[in-house]
Amino acid sequence: MEGSTLENLVILDFGSNSARLAINRISTGGEFKEIKRIKETTRLAEGMGQQNGTKKMLEPKAVERTLNAVKYFIKVYQNYPHSKVCAIATAAVREAENSAFFLQSVKKMTGVDVKILSGQDEAYYDYLGVINSLPLKDCIIVDMGGGSCEIILVKDRKAQHLECIPYGAISLTERFGAEKVMSAKQLFKFETFVQEQYQKLGWLNEAHGVPIVLLGGCNRTVARIQKRRLHQGNLEQIHGFKITRKDFTDVYADLLGKNRYERKAVNGMEQNRADIILGGMTPIVMLLQILQSSNVFFSESGAREGFMHTFLNEQN
Repeated sequence: MEGSTLENLVILDFGSNSARLAINRISTGGEFKEIKRIKETTRLAEGMGQQNGTKKMLEPKAVERTLNAVKYFIKVYQNYPHSKVCAIATAAVREAENSAFFLQSVKKMTGVDVKILSGQDEAYYDYLGVINSLPLKDCIIVDMGGGSCEIILVKDRKAQHLECIPYGAISLTERFGAEKVMSAKQLFKFETFVQEQYQKLGWLNEAHGVPIVLLGGCNRTVARIQKRRLHQGNLEQIHGFKITRKDFTDVYADLLGKNRYERKAVNGMEQNRADIILGGMTPIVMLLQILQSSNVFFSESGAREGFMHTFLNEQN
């Protein structure tokens, strides 16, 4: 990199459900534009939701899948000159007791140290990603990931509260059997558990009635399903897409009665999320009911983009 101009910022993003490669072209003014994105479903958090009362561990097969994705990503980004490579990881790596082997393997393959985002880091970067890309004044941001859920209250475009709940779509699915059609007993246990998590957030009453901005793969899938219901094209263009609380709960009610294979047949469903989507949607439906929010917005800009904003500001 010495003596050359930074043209591309490469981000390796190791989430609990997916590993992503994002290549961003950097302008002379320090702005960035994504020019390449690849996602591999690696399920790094697979099995961690079943490890109640024990140390959380990354499963060997999940690590292998993720490292195979890294090999593929390297082949892609090596074709982009004058690049700076950064790597970030979220809940699965953050919580696992045995993440050292994974981190060392990535360092050996890429030469890059993985920055493990704390729950607070992730929530703050989510806030930056949203506030720099959507013109909302007051909102509550919810990033439902595979292994954690970040919730941020924004008032007058300022982050008032940043929280990370250490449960996400994968871990909740595994814990409450949400990959199948849930029994009334399972759903009741699931809802009671989520209610207990929300009761710990005393500030939620400050968010009554504000719109909710949703991040995360399960939420993006809901947006695509709703776009299909409305016979809209451009399913991948969901940034800023707005639906009502009723729209969201109608999608949920429809999926709730379907098994995994029936969910896969739903128009707009991302196939590899059909098993975990109810694990991701149930807490959102409950939050919509608690807050009585009228509208839901979807954001494609989240922690990765917030991290890039911070990184580029530090370079200037």
